[in-house]
Amino acid sequence: MTHHLLIHRWAALLVFLLGLGAAGCASDKNLVSHAFNNVAARDNAYFLAREKLHATEDKLYAGRVNDYNQTLPLFPTLDSGTVRASRAELNDIIKKASMPIQHRPGSDWTDDAYVLVGWARFYQMQFDDAALTFKYVNSTSKDANAQHEALIGLMRTFVAKGEFENAKAVSDLLDKETGLPQDARQLFLTRADYYIRIDEPAKAIPQLEKAIPLIEFKNERSRTRYILAQLYQDAGDNKKAYDQLDQILARNPPYELDFQSKLMMAQVSDLSTQDRARLDKNFAGLLKDLKNKDYRDKIYYEMARLNYREKNYPEALKLLRQSIKATTTNRLQKSYTYLLAGRIYYENLQKYRLAAAYYDSTVQNLAKDARNYIAIKERSDILKDFAKQYTIIETQDSLQALAKLSKDALDQQLGVYAEAEIVAKKKEAARLAAQQKTQAQAAEFAARPQSSAPSSLLGGASAVDPLSFDPTATASAGVWYFDNPATLGTARADFIRKFGDRQLQDNWRTSRQASSSPNAQANGGVPVAITGNGQTRVNGGRPDSAATAAAANPDAEKNALVAQYRKDIPFTPAQLQASDKQVEAALYELAGIYKEQLKEREKGFDTYDKQVTRYVRGEHAPDAYYLLYLYNKDKPDAAKMAQYAAALQREFPTSIYAKLIADPLYREHEQALHNAVASRVDSAFLYYKNQEFRKASAVLARTEKLYPKSDLNDRVAYLKTLLVIRTQPPLTARSSIEKFYQDYPNSPLVLKAQAMVDTYKKQETGQITGALASTEKPVVSIFRPGEVDNRLRIFYREDESPAKALGAPVPVPAPATPAPKAATKPEAVVPSGSAGPAPTTKTAPPSAAPGAPAPAPVVGAPGAASATTPAPSPVGGSPTPTTAGASTASSAPATAYVTQLSGAHAVVLVFPKSSPAATDLATQLGTYNNRFFRANNLQIETPTLGTDQDLFVVRALPGAKVAQSYATKLRGPQSPLARLRGAGYQTLVISLENLALLQSSGDLAGYLSFYQRVYK
Repeated sequence: MTHHLLIHRWAALLVFLLGLGAAGCASDKNLVSHAFNNVAARDNAYFLAREKLHATEDKLYAGRVNDYNQTLPLFPTLDSGTVRASRAELNDIIKKASMPIQHRPGSDWTDDAYVLVGWARFYQMQFDDAALTFKYVNSTSKDANAQHEALIGLMRTFVAKGEFENAKAVSDLLDKETGLPQDARQLFLTRADYYIRIDEPAKAIPQLEKAIPLIEFKNERSRTRYILAQLYQDAGDNKKAYDQLDQILARNPPYELDFQSKLMMAQVSDLSTQDRARLDKNFAGLLKDLKNKDYRDKIYYEMARLNYREKNYPEALKLLRQSIKATTTNRLQKSYTYLLAGRIYYENLQKYRLAAAYYDSTVQNLAKDARNYIAIKERSDILKDFAKQYTIIETQDSLQALAKLSKDALDQQLGVYAEAEIVAKKKEAARLAAQQKTQAQAAEFAARPQSSAPSSLLGGASAVDPLSFDPTATASAGVWYFDNPATLGTARADFIRKFGDRQLQDNWRTSRQASSSPNAQANGGVPVAITGNGQTRVNGGRPDSAATAAAANPDAEKNALVAQYRKDIPFTPAQLQASDKQVEAALYELAGIYKEQLKEREKGFDTYDKQVTRYVRGEHAPDAYYLLYLYNKDKPDAAKMAQYAAALQREFPTSIYAKLIADPLYREHEQALHNAVASRVDSAFLYYKNQEFRKASAVLARTEKLYPKSDLNDRVAYLKTLLVIRTQPPLTARSSIEKFYQDYPNSPLVLKAQAMVDTYKKQETGQITGALASTEKPVVSIFRPGEVDNRLRIFYREDESPAKALGAPVPVPAPATPAPKAATKPEAVVPSGSAGPAPTTKTAPPSAAPGAPAPAPVVGAPGAASATTPAPSPVGGSPTPTTAGASTASSAPATAYVTQLSGAHAVVLVFPKSSPAATDLATQLGTYNNRFFRANNLQIETPTLGTDQDLFVVRALPGAKVAQSYATKLRGPQSPLARLRGAGYQTLVISLENLALLQSSGDLAGYLSFYQRVYK
């Protein structure tokens, strides 16, 4: 009974436990169900996904490309190839890691599964999705270790994307955390990779030192030590690099790493006699070892680097040539060999053509995705141009030296050159012949029958192997005919011997074809099989002219070369001048390449100095002088700076560089002058478009008087020419156009002027009808220069042509008796504010030149006549009628000051020349500004204005309001001007642009008028 009840109790307990488990599977709210979900999530899909990720990472790490000439990569290099090779495994990892996320969302391994998904997306180069996954884990997980791993993955993702600022922020965040050792190892390696990528390898060294003790696998730890040794070597700490390599060799690394470590030890060892002997013995042993047959190019390269360290450049180049010859399949190593040879030829031996050739070979062999490919490619392109300029200098200097020799010495030297070239040609021909012979022997050997069995055919011909066409045969001869290279070589050799090297085409037997045989050109394209190998010729054995000439005169080739050399020698002054011009231009370009492209400033300016020393007044001498002046000004070297400044002002006094040295603000002054002339030319052209020719002429005349020299003189002259065309007869107009392009041959308007002259020529030949220039209303004509809005002409009297203002005098006879006032026709009144001059009558004042416009007095200018002063009486006593336009025309300011209240301003104090009140004023203003306006950093200048005034300029103040406020405070009791009351000075506020105009023109009265109108 008791036993029966016990059985029932165990059954009930079993049913209870099963029910409890079923309830746990249905809900995650109790301890049992949570534990069950954790076990199911961890030990099923998550475990499989994690193991597959580790296997995939092992495959990616094993596939790293190890370029031992560069810093080795710490992590696998991801590209389309690696993604394609591991896509299936990575997709399976994502699939398995997603199962705990979907089916066990309440387990503790959900965040770890998300981390696996993030790494899988990272290795698939889906960096954006990987970053989002890692961010999600960091923000939602309650497990600190999962957060740390996610942040490390996020940092690696940012580094792979090149977002280094974000990577640095994640690194700083992890500095505040404490995690597992494996997370610390990954963090240190990731930081080291980050510093290497941003070109700060010195900061990567401490990270690797921390990471190496945490690396579990011996071979990976040795590889990381090698990277640390490379960083130590780049930092110049050879002793620490040697210690790391010694630790690698003591732990039995893989063969390749062992081999590379031994080679690297030669580069970080001391160059003592004992070490050198040991290294030589080590290199000899490596070369003898048959296992290193494929690495001999690297061994020779490292031997060359060792000699390069010892500055034994000839031996280093010899070893580099041996390395190139020993190269079999390692094209990358070949590129570094070429690169080192290029550096030696450029930096140490100064053989620039060879350096350019080796750099070009480096670019051709170096992988385009190499870290330093862009820099090497840029250096290669620069050296090509460098070698070109250097060759020009070297060649022209040699030719000029030959030109200075006597006739006998020159002939002897040219003969030596010719003989050397002939010998070089013969050596090259012999080399090519030997190469062709070797190739022919190789082809003949390949064409020999492979079987030693006796032939069964007549004539000794080799029997055809019956198995040659049987692809199922297993014997050695059972190769298909067209897959057997020996058989194909025999057939091709027989064909070429019988028919020549013919193209594959229809009717090849009967078509005429040029053979590639060396005998073909001498025999009309007929193969050597027909003509023979001796002196046989299809044309009857007639030798060619070159051979005949060579037989008649053995020195014919030498004489031809001498004659060719002689043509390039600059004997005449014109040829010598052309040669010097080439040398000077090449020196100038060479200096620019040194300074700007190769970043070797000292060599660049030394080349500029050679240029100006050799060609004092050369085409590029002004540029070189000014660059040398600026260079020595920055050093500073006052003596040389003054030397180059004096040379520039002595040899090129009118150049812009001489003007810049004399006036550092020359460009600002020229710009102000340009703006002033441009505004007047625009005004005159507007009058011209409106057919107000009198006003346009007056504006141009006044512009020439105020600004006789400017960069717009050709525009002024061209507009005057257009006015002559509109107001003068065709003959006069044509002469004016021809004079324009003779006076301004470099003007861009010359083409338009020549086109107008061509139009006159067409009119003379009757090709154009219609009026060219008249005082009558014209019919439609194609000759309408300028953008004229209306083709109607203005009627003038015979004695009031507007050409008077342009300098074309029209003689006016003086009347015998005074004309009555009623007979005088009044002139048209000029509107107020017009830019034109006051109109004149037939009778000009005695002081004015005939036909010249009356000068307009400057308003407010010292010594200017008052606007109300009556004009002088004409000859005969009749007064000249005065109109309203006479007074208003003179009101235009002489200088075109511009209104710019928001720009930088200055405060100007104007004192009479040598005023006692201005003594020591600059020092007092400086003290005042330093005390009350230190933040404004004001400067004080004391230029002169003409011969009457001295200026004290306080600059620069931001805007007109600030400048007016400062000027107001200068009148306060603390200002040094407080003691100068009644001293007769003026205080003005002026923009910096108007200040430049004021200093260049000296028009103080004009600015006073402008100041009263704008600032008051």
